[in-house]
Amino acid sequence: MTRYLPPLRSLLPAEHGSWFMLGFPLVLGLLLRPSAAGVCLGLAALSFFLGRPPLRRVLNGQKDPAQYRVLILFAGLALGFGAVALLLAGPRFLIPLACGAPLIFLALRADRQRAVRSLTVELAAQGAFASLAATMLVAGGSPLLEAARAWLFITLVGGANLAHVRRILGHAHGLEVSELRRRRVPVHALHALLLGSSALLLGPRGLAGSLWTGWAALLYLRALVPYRPIPARTLGWREGGLSAMGLILLWRALL
Repeated sequence: MTRYLPPLRSLLPAEHGSWFMLGFPLVLGLLLRPSAAGVCLGLAALSFFLGRPPLRRVLNGQKDPAQYRVLILFAGLALGFGAVALLLAGPRFLIPLACGAPLIFLALRADRQRAVRSLTVELAAQGAFASLAATMLVAGGSPLLEAARAWLFITLVGGANLAHVRRILGHAHGLEVSELRRRRVPVHALHALLLGSSALLLGPRGLAGSLWTGWAALLYLRALVPYRPIPARTLGWREGGLSAMGLILLWRALL
């Protein structure tokens, strides 16, 4: 970036999936309850997200002054945007933020230790990202129950997709049959939870809810298709496209 800050490429998180995990709740929150406070919270979350790599390096003992500077920069941006959101919306959005704080702490702790391949940790990270949408909704004036419903569905959608992709990657890496069988269990459990919750909570809400419930059923059927080799880049773009379609359908169902 400059001689005072590290190169831009070193600041961008390498995990492509984490960008979808951030983008899905951020965009959904703005679509459901657009507000200036929500935009500020989204920018604060983005600043916090970009501050993860330098934070990890500093906590792991890297004594590069440029890393300290960029960490202070992103921390300042996150606090600044958060303060503006607080002025605009009041303190009510701190309730879902506080509820998501343990998940955020767990995800950061695992990130520091580079223990990000466990499904449990990835689900915690998904729940932490999903709390952003709930926080933005409350900042925009939504009832807490509405925010909790969005949080639930974003977590379930992301969790089901994570379990599905982990199963595919397990096949691609040639894991043992016993491990592949073990990875199928959360695929079924999370997709069944998503489908059941959709049918119960969103299905009765008209055409948009029925379309979303049908989409959840299709996601489950997709996860049951036998494994076929697929390039990692193709898999990433395919899952990203499905996430974009799911975002539109879930937005309409939650309105």
